[in-house]
Amino acid sequence: MLHYEYNPELLTIEEDASGQDIEFRMKLHSPDAELEKAVKRIRDHFNDNDVLTDVLFYAHGHEEYQWIVREDYYIDFVLSLFKHRLVTRMSWN
Repeated sequence: MLHYEYNPELLTIEEDASGQDIEFRMKLHSPDAELEKAVKRIRDHFNDNDVLTDVLFYAHGHEEYQWIVREDYYIDFVLSLFKHRLVTRMSWN
């Protein structure tokens, strides 16, 4: 199982598995241009590839974001969070 950590002072990430998808909900605790750029880069990365249903992205008000991630793209998605520094540490349990 993949375990990840993030800075809880900057954001909150909630994860919920439902069927073959994993839903991520992210809340930025204060407006931060760098974090918002990272969110957009992650969105653009998955929007620009050839698979349309790998990650679905939804932006809600007040710096809240939702991703619905296909189970077979879970690791790729978490790696992208790490690459863009939204996740600070990853490990296998």
